[in-house]
This record gives sequence, C-alpha cells and structure tokens, in this order.
Amino acid sequence: MISHYYPGDSITSVKGIGPSFGEKLRHLNISTVGDLLKHFPSRYVDFTKQIKISDLVSNTPGSFLAEIDKPTTHFSTTHKLITQAKARDETGSITLTWFNNPYIKKIIQEKTLYNIAGKPTFFGRGLTIVSPIIEEGDSFTINTKGLVPTYPQTEGVTSRWLRKKIHDLLHLTKLTDPISGPLLFKNSLLPLPDAIFKLHFPAEKDERWQADKRLSYNEHLRINITNRLEQEQRGKSPAFKSLSKIDTQTSAKLPFTLTAGQVKVLTQVKKDLNCKEFTHRLIQGETGSGKTAPLIFAANQCLHAGYSCAILAPTEILARQHYNTFSKFSIYPNKITLVTASLPYLSLKAEPYLFIGTHALLNQIPTNISPPLAFIAIDEQHKFGVTQREALLKRTPLPHLFNLSATPIPRTVALGLLGDIEISSIKERPSNRLTVKTFVVTPSKFKDSPKWLISKLESGNQIFVVCPNILEHTQNISSVEKQAQVYRRLIPNKFPIFTLHGKMASDEQQDTLQRFKDTPSSLLIATSLIEVGIDIPSANIMIIHSAERFGLAALHQLRGRVGRGEEQAYCFLVPSSDDEIETERLQLLQKYHDGLVLAQKDLRLRGAGEIYGEKQHGGLQTRLKYFWSKKLFLLAKADSKKIVEKDKSRALQIASKLNTW
Repeated sequence: MISHYYPGDSITSVKGIGPSFGEKLRHLNISTVGDLLKHFPSRYVDFTKQIKISDLVSNTPGSFLAEIDKPTTHFSTTHKLITQAKARDETGSITLTWFNNPYIKKIIQEKTLYNIAGKPTFFGRGLTIVSPIIEEGDSFTINTKGLVPTYPQTEGVTSRWLRKKIHDLLHLTKLTDPISGPLLFKNSLLPLPDAIFKLHFPAEKDERWQADKRLSYNEHLRINITNRLEQEQRGKSPAFKSLSKIDTQTSAKLPFTLTAGQVKVLTQVKKDLNCKEFTHRLIQGETGSGKTAPLIFAANQCLHAGYSCAILAPTEILARQHYNTFSKFSIYPNKITLVTASLPYLSLKAEPYLFIGTHALLNQIPTNISPPLAFIAIDEQHKFGVTQREALLKRTPLPHLFNLSATPIPRTVALGLLGDIEISSIKERPSNRLTVKTFVVTPSKFKDSPKWLISKLESGNQIFVVCPNILEHTQNISSVEKQAQVYRRLIPNKFPIFTLHGKMASDEQQDTLQRFKDTPSSLLIATSLIEVGIDIPSANIMIIHSAERFGLAALHQLRGRVGRGEEQAYCFLVPSSDDEIETERLQLLQKYHDGLVLAQKDLRLRGAGEIYGEKQHGGLQTRLKYFWSKKLFLLAKADSKKIVEKDKSRALQIASKLNTW
C-alpha cells in the first residue's frame, strides 16, 4: 500500500530516511516533507538534446545514448581502484572512468543501451567522463535527459539522491492550494502542485519560468498580506510641515554646503515627516558621504514642531561622536541628550528632545513619552537585530523609521528592490579620496608581508588589524590576544602596538583610541568594535584576519576605516586557512566598492531572511527569478489589499498556508 504524506510531516517519516540521514538533511534546513519540496534547484544542466559521441566537447556537459563494454579494473600508483569501460555508438567511443567504485562492474550489462551524461575531460591519453551518470534504457529519466536539476548539497546528500526523493514525494504528497481558482486564472498562474513539479522537473525552459512565477507570487502575496495586517495594527505616524526658516538657520551653523545627494535626501525625509502614513526609508551612502547631515536638519525641524526624535548607534564610541556633532551644529543644542549603558536615561520635562544613544535607548525611553518620537534613525543598521529594531516601533503614534548604512542588510535590500522600503542614495564622496585597494591573501602568503608593513610604518603610516575574537578559544580563528603576540614578533619594538576590544571599560576604550590616534607609526589590534565611528586619516592599512567570519556589510564598513585621507589605502582580507571555501565571497570585496552593490550581492548569496521575522539572512526563495520582479510584487500587493479588506481572518489563514504548504 502506497503511503501518502503531508507537507508538515517530519522528514524522517518518509520511507528510507532515518534519524541519521535526517540529521544530514537538517544541514540543508530540511526537517519536513514540505522543506524538501521547497529545496528548489540552484541551476539546471541542459540535457534536452541528446548528442552523438563524436559531438562531445571537452569540459562541456553532454548526454548521449550508447552501449557500454565490459568494465576493467586496475590500481593507480597511489593505490586508487580505477574502473573503466568504453561507451560506444555508431559515431565512435569514449572512456568512462570511476574511482574507488567496485560496484559499478555489477551494474553494467553488455549489449544494453544506457542514457549517459557527464562532462568529458582529458585523462591520461584521451577524453574520458569521470563518474558519469548512467541510466538503463531509452525512456523517461530524471538524471540524464531534459533540464536536469542541480541542488544545494551537503556531505552525504547528493543532487542525484535529492532528485530521486523529491520526484517520488511529488507523487505521494497531498498539496492543497491556498489560492482560489479565480485569482489564479486572473493572474495566469499555475496551480500549486503543477508549479512545484515543473520547477523541479521542467520539460522545457518555459515551464520552469511559469513555475518560478507562481512560486514567487506565493512569496510576494504572503509578504504583502503579513505586512498589511501588521501595518493596520501599528496605526498612524506623527506629521508636521517643515519650515524653510529652520533649514536656513541650520545651514548657517554648518561649515559646509550640502551636496546634491544630501539635498535630495533631505527633501525626501521632510516629505516623509509631512505624512501620517508610516515611512521606512533607507539612506544609503559610502563612508564619508555625509548620511547624517540631512538628519541634523530633520531633527531641528522636529524639535521646532514640538516632537522628539531619536538616533540609535551600535557602539558608545559612535553614539558619542553623533552627540558631539549634533550638539555642535544643532540650533537646539540644549535639547540633545545622550543615553548609553554608562549614561542612563533621566526623566526629563515634557518637552521635545533629540535622544542619541546605543541599544540602551531600546529599553530606557518610555513608550508613552511626551511629546512622542516623530522619527527614529538607526545608524549602521546591520549591527542591530530585527527584534531590537522592532522594539523601537512599538509606540503610539508610530515614529517614522530611517536606516543609515553603507552596506544595508539583505532583508532591507530585498524590501527596497521590491518597493516596500523607500531607498535614498548619496552618491557623492570627498573628491580627494582614492579607492581603497583590496586584496584577498592566504595566510601562507601573508607571512611574506612584514617587510612591506615595516616600510609603511617607517613612513609614518598607522595600521588597523582586526580579529573576530578577543581571546584564543577556537583553533585557527584569529583573536586579538593571539595576533598581538604574532605582530609583536614580526614588527620591531620601536613601533607601538595597542589593543582594543569590547571587554574594556568605555573610558579605557576612548583612551586607547586617542593614544593610537596620537601615535604615528603604530598598530591597533582590535575586534570589529572599530567598525564604526573611527576617523583616523593617517591610518591607511586595514588587515582583517579570519575574514570569512565577517559578513560583507561588516567587511565593507571595516574597509571604510581607511582611505579617509589623500594617501592610497590598502585592505587585506586574510581567511583562516589557505583552502578557505568562502574565498569566492571575499573576492567580491576586491571587485566591488559600492556598498549597495555589495549588499545586493550579499542578498543573492545569503538570502533576504524572514522579511517580517527575526533572521537577517536565509529563509526566502531568492533563487527564484520572479522573486525579483517588482511588477509581480506590486500585483501581489494589490491582491493582498483586496484579500485583507474582504476578510482579515481568511487573509491570515492564506498567509500561513502559503508559508507551510
């Protein structure tokens, strides 16, 4: 009797998948039958047209029909078992090769036709296909004909196993489509079971795109329903008209004129503050582009209109820097207060204030503060968790939200690209700054660098060295403790070495930074604490050890600590080992210097996360082509409005089922 499954069934309930194999699948985030069916292909190998052996080309995958001679075996000089056999058709022959696979001799039968697929390469004296896929007979196959799906894999779980298991489950799993037939017809979308099957096993490319479109629409509709229900619960935001005289007074206090990009951002921010509809805006710009300047104007407008506002920084160093900047250029310097772990919130008069601080702001400013917050600005948003940011928004009225970042988190980029977050970019940078030269250097090659580093120190340069850990507690992962010892051996004693990390008291951190800043030809070995709020123009070299342990956003921010003067700056990314598999990701830093571009690349690599959940990466089907279709997103947005207006409870059910089918 054939068993039937439901998407929510445990993956270990499937025949042939026990607890041990289930543990391997969990490395691919597969815990249920539905998770396995949602494990979509990362690419397809095109075997839609079978060719003849004589048409095979080196390093180009091909599929052909042939008979296979009786295999022979021998051992290599390194004692590997090599099994080989000739595949023949009417146009010629090619050698098939397997390593350490004694069972293949028992599978192959002479005078039998096989579908054979693989990539020919030169081995020994001629072309061979190493570890080809073979399937008996000239009939429907899932491995050697058509568009063959290739999946993200893990140790012990191959694409071939995934193809077979997914193909079987597609015929055994009961799938219910949460979207009504009339809505599918209106939008020319496939039924859910058809879409899932055709995405995994499309007969032709057009079927793949039809399936992709339907499953992308699922994501968009779920996101929009969830968003609309949450927005209705949040209510309205403060709104007021900005006055030109306040901008004039603010401009008079600034020692510089706003760039065209800053003026554009300020115009957009003032428009947001004039609207009762909640606005979530990303202000993106490279280090030194002046992202905070428009907020000086916005804060002055808020305070004049009788509203409070808040600016949130990830470290006390950056919070104090903002406090000093705003106190200097605000036309209401007495209305600015700093809130950190060492400077707790104090009850103030019922008057408008600009609050600047660290995460201490999250818990210390009352949700019913009077006057209310008109906006909250989060600097370097990738340093805050989603839950932390959402905590600031649980207020009535709901403050507008402005994110500032050189490299925004994938979740924000996804929402921006799809039109659910407004994105403002400041393109201009100081004209005297050179692009930081960036290199990915293996640890063994980096050992050759002391002579060059010493020459740079001799000429007065200062060097940042960054490590992910404070103490050495994981083998091969760099720590401040370990690198301080390493650099002391490599660098002559006449060059001072300072260390900085989060376990040091705030005053000690400030003192260390100041001493480093005042000491030419010195090194600062630190954690990512220096990622933001550090401005030392004479520091032109950044070395990041165990660089694969940092996200692209953090690496780009760290790189932004150098190159702040007129001299050429350098950034060296040193992985933990020579064979670090994430080197490809690190090389994106060599190629790209635009933070928004890097954020988009990061999005493709890591996923966008649960857009309305807590994770900042993974979770969304960002591999789907139509996921990036703004037109489809807006279509789903319009449909979600009608669904929510008609029946909120039903809308919630649809969103839930779209997530759990």
